[in-house]
Amino acid sequence: TPRTVTLKEAYWFFLPLIFMSNMMMISHSIIHGFLARLPEPKVTLAAYNVAFSFHSVAGSPVWTAVMTALAFLSDRRSVIQLAKFNLLIAAIVSAFGWTLGLTPLGDWLFNGLMGASPEVAHDAKRAVLILMVIPPVTILRAISYALLMRNRLTLLITIGTFLRLLSLAVYLLVLPVFLHGASVGAAALLLCIATESIFAANLAHRLYFALPADGGGTRSSFRDIWRFAWPLMLVQASENGVAFTINFFLGRLAKPDLALAAFGVMDGLGKLLLSPLRNLTQTAQTLVRTREELRTIVRFAAQVVAVFSALVALFYVPHVRLWALERVLGLTPEIAGAIAPALLLFVVLAGVLGFSALSRGLLLGARTTGPIARAAIVRIVVVV
Repeated sequence: TPRTVTLKEAYWFFLPLIFMSNMMMISHSIIHGFLARLPEPKVTLAAYNVAFSFHSVAGSPVWTAVMTALAFLSDRRSVIQLAKFNLLIAAIVSAFGWTLGLTPLGDWLFNGLMGASPEVAHDAKRAVLILMVIPPVTILRAISYALLMRNRLTLLITIGTFLRLLSLAVYLLVLPVFLHGASVGAAALLLCIATESIFAANLAHRLYFALPADGGGTRSSFRDIWRFAWPLMLVQASENGVAFTINFFLGRLAKPDLALAAFGVMDGLGKLLLSPLRNLTQTAQTLVRTREELRTIVRFAAQVVAVFSALVALFYVPHVRLWALERVLGLTPEIAGAIAPALLLFVVLAGVLGFSALSRGLLLGARTTGPIARAAIVRIVVVV
């Protein structure tokens, strides 16, 4: 009988994940805070939100590359096979995005369907052209991180994420000399991810050459990798598609540019504050093996959700809310006023997000992924 996990062990497992998640998500809030201080912040933030939400959905198939690599990594031949498969997916994704950015299809989507103003649509198209360079770049990072995870060198991943934040600050200071509007945020995100990818590849290349050239096993075909990856791609697309779907309806409000700008900032702030709760998935998947451990992790999840609910409840204090929105993020009173009512819902969101992540982790631990895929589809339907 395996030793039962304790609450203390659950916290020691969970806390490092919080650090990694927050460093990943804070980059988006840093970009929002910087763009809010540029000329025409409402147009700039709205355009960046529209472009980034499209990029998140279109690039969803690529964001599953780490999980796919972890499943199929065995030798150097498998690394090459994974790189070819993911680069093919990334090329298709990027070509689709560049088509929108270079043709009237982008105006039809962003201005015609979403309802953004012509100024926002034009700025968003330029940002999309830059953002859609990211999918091929992330393949290098994904395979490198999979090699590091396989060798349990996750601290190096944390260092890479920290380097990404440092480089982002530098790029945001330099890029306004050459670019303007949402393109500044898009280019800064691309360059900081490229910096992180190069750092990861430099660390992982020794691990690659340490692998056997050919493990002697059956070679996985593109069909095998696709069969494994497509359900993950569907789940990722539905998660990222929530914000993209919401933008279609925000563009039909009385002040579409204000709504799009405010929602983009609010979504980024919510991910920054509440993204650690998503790590309850890995916690439950890894630590729950018995009914007693299930009770322990449910109790642990309740404590974690209570802590984060208390944290976001601070937005009910007007001084805290104004300090976060106007002083830290640098938002205009108009944009801050549009966000303020939504922040009061974060307390409810913390509970929903936390126990949703817990449930997903338990299903993954039981190797029952069908309900997760169905929930991904239901999520989009409910949002609509």
